[in-house]
Formats: sequence, C-alpha cells, structure tokens
Amino acid sequence: MQLIDPLGLVAYLGPVAYPLFLVLFLTLVQIARCTMEVLGYDDSGSQLRIHSVLVLGALGSCVGLLGSLIGVQEVADAVAMHGDQVDGMTILSGVGITLGSSIFGFLILGIAAVAWLALQWGAGRTSRPEAQMYTERDIL
Repeated sequence: MQLIDPLGLVAYLGPVAYPLFLVLFLTLVQIARCTMEVLGYDDSGSQLRIHSVLVLGALGSCVGLLGSLIGVQEVADAVAMHGDQVDGMTILSGVGITLGSSIFGFLILGIAAVAWLALQWGAGRTSRPEAQMYTERDIL
C-alpha cells in the first residue's frame, strides 16, 4: 500500500520527511492541549506543558538540520563517486533535500514559538491577581 502524497513533500524532504511530519503532528496536538488548558477547559496540566511546545519546535528544527546534513552528504557522495560526470539533477536533488528539510524544520519551530508566546501570554492573563479577585467562595 502506497501513501498518497499530493504535494510530493515526502520525496522533496528526503529520508527525514516522516520524522518531520511526526514532530509537526505532536507539536500541533500539544498546542491544542495547552490552549484548552489555558482557556480553562482542562485543569490537569502545568506550566511545563506550555514549555514542551517550544521543545517540540526545537526538535523539529533539529530534524530539519539533520535532513540538511543528509542532503549535503548525498551530493558529496555523488561527486566523489562520479567526479566530473555528475549530472545537474543529482546535485539539485541533494540541494533540494537540504533546503526543503531545513525550511520545514524551521517552519515547525516558528509555529511552536508563536504558539508558545501566545500561550505564555494567555497563561499570564489568567493567573493575574485581579482576574482571581472574586472567587466563588468570596461571592458566597
């Protein structure tokens, strides 16, 4: 069974495509969990869950950097094996993996960083003393 890839991202990102998609999925799930927590729908988490969003973003950029190194290694191996007879498509394929995985990894980091800032701001607003001035037991 072959997975459907309408954008060709798997081929473009090279061997780190699936790890990048996994990190992106985990980051989006964690952002959703933290958003529910900050909005008050779930009280089970802690401030550390918000920080885990940023850690997942950093993991995404590290996997993207790994893809960059793999792409450079593919180009270097092709040049070493074939010398002057390396065609341009081989080199462009390695450069494509290098750029694509780096951009995708840093995109994950950017999404995580913006979400982390928003979640930090939201958590700070809900924990202010004036927001907690009137609790239920004060009213009763």
